[in-house]
Amino acid sequence: MDFWSAFRRRHHARPPDPPTVAAAARDADPLPAPIARLLTLGDPGGPSEAEALGLLRTARATPHEGLVLDRLVQSSARSPLPADLALAVASALVDRGERSAARALLAHNDAAGSLLMRADLLAEDGDFASAVAMIERALLRDLDLPGARERRLAWRDRLGLREPAPRVDPATATVAAPKTRAPFELVRELARGGAGVVYLATDRELGRQVALKVYHHPARDRGLLLHEARVAASLEGPGVLRVFDIEPEAGWLALEWATLGALRDLLRAEERSSLVPLDAWLPSLVRALARVHLAGWVHHDVKPANVLMASGLEPWLADFGNARRPGEPSPPGSLGYVSPERLAGRPSDPRDDVYALGRVVEDVLHAVEGAPDAARWRKLAALCTAAGDARPRDAEAASFLLSEP
Repeated sequence: MDFWSAFRRRHHARPPDPPTVAAAARDADPLPAPIARLLTLGDPGGPSEAEALGLLRTARATPHEGLVLDRLVQSSARSPLPADLALAVASALVDRGERSAARALLAHNDAAGSLLMRADLLAEDGDFASAVAMIERALLRDLDLPGARERRLAWRDRLGLREPAPRVDPATATVAAPKTRAPFELVRELARGGAGVVYLATDRELGRQVALKVYHHPARDRGLLLHEARVAASLEGPGVLRVFDIEPEAGWLALEWATLGALRDLLRAEERSSLVPLDAWLPSLVRALARVHLAGWVHHDVKPANVLMASGLEPWLADFGNARRPGEPSPPGSLGYVSPERLAGRPSDPRDDVYALGRVVEDVLHAVEGAPDAARWRKLAALCTAAGDARPRDAEAASFLLSEP
């Protein structure tokens, strides 16, 4: 049994009867007590989410189903429904053929099950690139979400995409000191990925702490290391991580140390106090990416792991190994941050970074739900992840949106 079959079996006993004129007329009659109670959702003394789910199952087996769904959709426009209830309502809407209403209801629901359903709707419409982008977002929320990995593989196959080589998991990888002649004392490992390992280290000569990135295969990846260092050096300035020193033959770069670590780590630790207000630091991230685009580069790996936070909540973009000029072939990307257009084979384009920026903002909003300045950032995230020409052409254009009321 697939995910949605199991979900629907849990949330309603039998398929609803098709709506009729007589059923619509009966909507004007006094409603049965359970249905009337469901419609008090959100009022003082109204049903809890668990009770509402049970009441919805009851409503689905009555002629009042259409009325109940309409009222709940209207209620969601004023205040978002709880995640599981929104998913159950959307499932009912899909069963009734109201796919557009289901999409609208789940548009700002970032729960894994919601993202999976949105991906299924995209795939049913034949938009496999957008479906892959959406299912990767679901996998970021829940790596073991039933059916998600299988869908991703099947849809990538429909796009003719080869599965990238597996990356090293930082949580299970063996921690070993690099064999380099670097003049640094290693303090601890910070991160580990497919290309290399990053350590917190101390410069023996200058006494300062640095982030030491050591490539796994120095000889093979010498060109990648030089490319990363040269692009970062050419962009030196606000919002870009500084390169202090490199040794291509030994395979290491010494980078500025961001004292608060990666944005990814703050999100995982739910460091709300370090991220709110969003207006204190997110505009700097947008401006940093705008500098990258104005300089004629596409970063291609904008994600929370590559946004480093210095003291004072100053964000720095890091890891320019995948940077390309617009129009050049796009390299593989990171799960959940690759635009549908890039998945479909579009050459490098700043709009791919804008999409990733929107996804990063979504991650932040998910972690700091209810932040007082969240509304305009949610609007920006929606614009950055919009399809086609509705998306800002680059981060400079996105930055102008921040000045709009």
